[in-house]
Amino acid sequence: MGNILTAIESIVKYSSLNVVENLEEGVHNRANQMGDALENYVKDAFANCLGQSERANKQARSQTFSYLGNSSNPPDAMLKGSDAIEIKKLESLGTSQLQLNSSYPKNKLYSNNPKISNECRTCEEWDEKDMLYVVGQIKNQELHNLFFIYGDLYCDSHEVYEGVENVIKEGLKSLEGVELAETNELGRVNKVDHLEISDLRVRGMWLIKSPFLQFEYLTEDINEYTFKLVALIPESKYAHFENVDEFEKFCEDYGVSISDEEIENPQNPAKLINSKLIIYHY
Repeated sequence: MGNILTAIESIVKYSSLNVVENLEEGVHNRANQMGDALENYVKDAFANCLGQSERANKQARSQTFSYLGNSSNPPDAMLKGSDAIEIKKLESLGTSQLQLNSSYPKNKLYSNNPKISNECRTCEEWDEKDMLYVVGQIKNQELHNLFFIYGDLYCDSHEVYEGVENVIKEGLKSLEGVELAETNELGRVNKVDHLEISDLRVRGMWLIKSPFLQFEYLTEDINEYTFKLVALIPESKYAHFENVDEFEKFCEDYGVSISDEEIENPQNPAKLINSKLIIYHY
């Protein structure tokens, strides 16, 4: 069954970093196509089917994932019996923040989250999944940097983010002279004007610092390269993967480094989380 170690092996073995083919003209189409191509590349890496035929890819994905989503139906993917995955694209390593839109940063994904679809909620028996963020930087249609980071090393607890949202929602409720409607967004005000034909949607736009910048100190000695892959995994998580022995032998053979790091606990930076840092570059 696919996991982050499977994905790393697949990417290291797969020689092509071209993630966009038949690029359409126009900035809007270009951005969308690059984002879709990165999602497909990452999903195929987890399913260990990079470079295979479309028919083979569909079969492999079906065996690997319990759910495949999109920008309107998060998360981007869920591994059977394992992690939820969000895939984000950057065009420059200098980009300081990732856009998460209305979805606040998550260390875990819960089945009672109101923003996921019923299909996502019922695709398998689950209550909680670890959240894995995969951030890729694409330049000239090629993947140059890729970062895998678990939410437990990157995001605070959901109560922190929901607390901020609830303060805003309660503030809207306290306003006089407005008609609020039920919504999954921060708020919705109906019948704003005299004709009662204008409504106002209050939507969140969550941002989070790019992992390339947040954890820049871990790779600052790597300067010249064509491609760089970085992964941070809590040691407790890493130890439970069934393919650890096979993966570590693979890393020895292919020049992938594995080291121990202590990463600040996002919920209490005074404490450190024992983690595995995996780096591959050439």
